[in-house]
Amino acid sequence: MKKLIMIVMAALFSITLHAQNRAYCEIVEHSIPFSKDTKITIDFGQKREKAIRQQLLVDENGENLVFNSKIDALNYMNKLGWEFLQAYTVVSGSDGDSKSYIHWLLYKEIKGDEDPYKGISTKEIHEKSKK
Repeated sequence: MKKLIMIVMAALFSITLHAQNRAYCEIVEHSIPFSKDTKITIDFGQKREKAIRQQLLVDENGENLVFNSKIDALNYMNKLGWEFLQAYTVVSGSDGDSKSYIHWLLYKEIKGDEDPYKGISTKEIHEKSKK
């Protein structure tokens, strides 16, 4: 009986440790007026010192990443090792003037001291790295 309890405890402990080795982020889709393109902002818990547009994803040159669709953006994040967890929609404004934003929660399994945000840059992060 003691062995069974020890095995169950060890299994629960390993599950708990496994859950602690995840990083999470939220990406939000912003439609571009009069365009089929999509821009994505990202929140991975960083302190926001500037406007939301400074949270747009950018490439290594600091240029805004523009995606063909929501799925294009999700595929981009998946190539960086992020997995889809959940999606929800937030509607703001009044009935005739409302806007909806799609939020996706993603996670990435982390090994050791791996930087889960490697390969991801926002306009704000890019500007700070140039200083």
